[in-house]
Amino acid sequence: MAENVEDITKNISELTVLSFRKLDDVKKLAKHFTKIINHPITEQSPSIQRYLKNLQETHKRIIFQKRDSVEVEYIFTTEKKSSLQRQRFNSLPVSEVPELLKNEFIAVENARQVHICTDCDVEIELNDEEPLMESLQKHFNLEVHLPKLKRESIDVAEPVILPNMSRRLSALECGEMPVLSLEQLRLRNPVEKLDRNLCSKLTNMLLKVLPDTSEASIAEALKIYQETYDKLCQDVSNIDFTNQTSSVAPIIMSIRDNVYQNFSADANKNTDNDENEQSPEKPKAQTKKYRYYGPIEASIVKLLLNHKLVSLVDDRTGKLAFFCIACEYYTLRFHYDSVLSHVFSETHVHNLSCIMQSDKHIPFLMSETTIESIKEMNAKFLSGHNITATASGLNCRLCKQNIETAEATILHLLDEKHLAMLSDDLYLKMKATSPNGQIPEEWGPKDLSWSKYLASVGKPVNNRDHVIIENFIKPSGKVGNFCTCCDMTLKGPRQVLFNHIRQKKHLRNAAPKKLALLYKNYCRPSEYYASFGNFYICSICPEYVAVPSFANIVEHFESNEHMETVAKLLRLAVNNEVDKQFAALNKIEDLKCVYCNFDFRDNREAVKHALSNVYHQSAVAETKLNANRADIISVYMKGNYILHSEGASFTCVNCNGVFNSIRSLLMHLVHAEHFAYRPPAECTFRYYLELKHNINMLAKNKYVYYSFGRFKCGVCDADIEEGENAKRHVLSPKHRENMGATYINEDASAVE
Repeated sequence: MAENVEDITKNISELTVLSFRKLDDVKKLAKHFTKIINHPITEQSPSIQRYLKNLQETHKRIIFQKRDSVEVEYIFTTEKKSSLQRQRFNSLPVSEVPELLKNEFIAVENARQVHICTDCDVEIELNDEEPLMESLQKHFNLEVHLPKLKRESIDVAEPVILPNMSRRLSALECGEMPVLSLEQLRLRNPVEKLDRNLCSKLTNMLLKVLPDTSEASIAEALKIYQETYDKLCQDVSNIDFTNQTSSVAPIIMSIRDNVYQNFSADANKNTDNDENEQSPEKPKAQTKKYRYYGPIEASIVKLLLNHKLVSLVDDRTGKLAFFCIACEYYTLRFHYDSVLSHVFSETHVHNLSCIMQSDKHIPFLMSETTIESIKEMNAKFLSGHNITATASGLNCRLCKQNIETAEATILHLLDEKHLAMLSDDLYLKMKATSPNGQIPEEWGPKDLSWSKYLASVGKPVNNRDHVIIENFIKPSGKVGNFCTCCDMTLKGPRQVLFNHIRQKKHLRNAAPKKLALLYKNYCRPSEYYASFGNFYICSICPEYVAVPSFANIVEHFESNEHMETVAKLLRLAVNNEVDKQFAALNKIEDLKCVYCNFDFRDNREAVKHALSNVYHQSAVAETKLNANRADIISVYMKGNYILHSEGASFTCVNCNGVFNSIRSLLMHLVHAEHFAYRPPAECTFRYYLELKHNINMLAKNKYVYYSFGRFKCGVCDADIEEGENAKRHVLSPKHRENMGATYINEDASAVE
């Protein structure tokens, strides 16, 4: 083939940006350079061949250079990239190669010292006129750097030997460097250091479980754990998670989006401007008189809880909200006019009464749950706010005012004048009855207006925000978030974050990171047996740990139970004890692993195998799954399960109660007294949405869950086969053939 230097240069320029952090990219670059160097056309030009060999050796020298706890990118880029993108360590546009070969003009006096910011990949030039720290501090104060948390820079002027043809740091002479193989490169990959908080927790747990709590014993246990963790991380880094990413897709829709898309009717349509609506105009010249609104709000929240409304945190705003299961109604905390109108409405009173009368296992404030008793509860609430019923209608005792309609009653309850008078009345009563006259703590701070009080008080402290956790987001400032998956800062309100995490690019970036994190913490994703969707299990804890969301499994990683399991395993390794529970869980009999067919000399080797072998942990997880064929309800309810037939009727195994709707079933699961465990408030709404989707899919495919671990497909008229679950069976050729033209594939949310 007739090729010349221009053709070779063009081929090189078509390379995308390559990073030495990824082994596959290193291999690709090395193979390409070898091919170009050995090409007959290249051999005809000694200067080009010498330059490319120097560049190849430089690549190897830089990646092999040891740097403690620092990641440095060395990139061979092309002229297709912008100048800003090329502002990285030793980047070289291919178009400059001919000029460098011709001139070779770079001399010693042109050398300059630079620092590389590893957060931003930007070069920071240094000069004699300006002190080092001042020049670095200027960069640290730039907007591009502030969202990042690390504060490190690397001086690359001295230790790196570059070829004479290089554009940067060219004054340094070119030395001979040994050619190392890719196998040696694989061994020199930097290992991950243990998180500082994890080390602290593990150390505290070792102090509790080790018989010998000397520094030497703890140091030995931590050393064993570091060795197993390094090996596990190295094995996980070589796994291709491309075909498994559907098992960790997050629930990416906010509660507000789900309200509009999944509820049959939504009376609360005034949530568009909830971020700004709590900033009323400042009152003109008036005497400031502060009020105590704490007991007033407490009485409203108590009423809502008596009506069985679930209090949760809104995904989109991070603020308190209320969800009525009986009516599928949702509203933010600030909209008390909306939620009070709802609980006083005839529709809600009727729905709540029907569900409560049919389910005797849900406690209620009064002895009977008839419509009259619910209305009596509402009347007591109004009486507590000094509104009583008269022959002519309702009357406010404080304001000396008659109220004609129910809607007007709600508006009057939340009127600033009425709230002010009610606050003063409650304050005077407290002073008269309290011996010391001190303000109770639950009254909270005093404020001038009701709106300002709601905007500043009662915001939930939500440190375990599942949206942040499941999408690897780091808050950076009041109105900004940094996505570690996509390496970008999202500035603006929380809705910007939701727009970002819905994108396919983010989902593709986040899923492999989730799976890698699961594998490094001895956990695995799995699919529900009698439902659609995924959950997560721990492979090392002796008790069966199954949780419904990624955020829950992250909490388990950091829990005392998980740390105690790791500490007990390390105790076996350090003291060479015999633990039958550990042996049974990991199928290790007489120091031999049944799963992997490995023999061990002592317990130390057995524990290292259990903590570092990916295949072994997956086998343990599979054994646990087969022994606990979980459906969505049993995972959420910690072992309790509900039998169902085609998604139409549900039977509670605990009390044999039968329910004919998702709403009545969910009310039973959340509020019935005979359950030792109930879903947390933050999971209740997500549980509802997932359950609703699952029931629809089960009904379409005519499934009958008639016994725990026994699942019948009505289409195929047989129990699903061993090793299958509902989701896999739907996709099987046998089921598709039996369904024929009526075959319905899974909804996108089930396989996303």
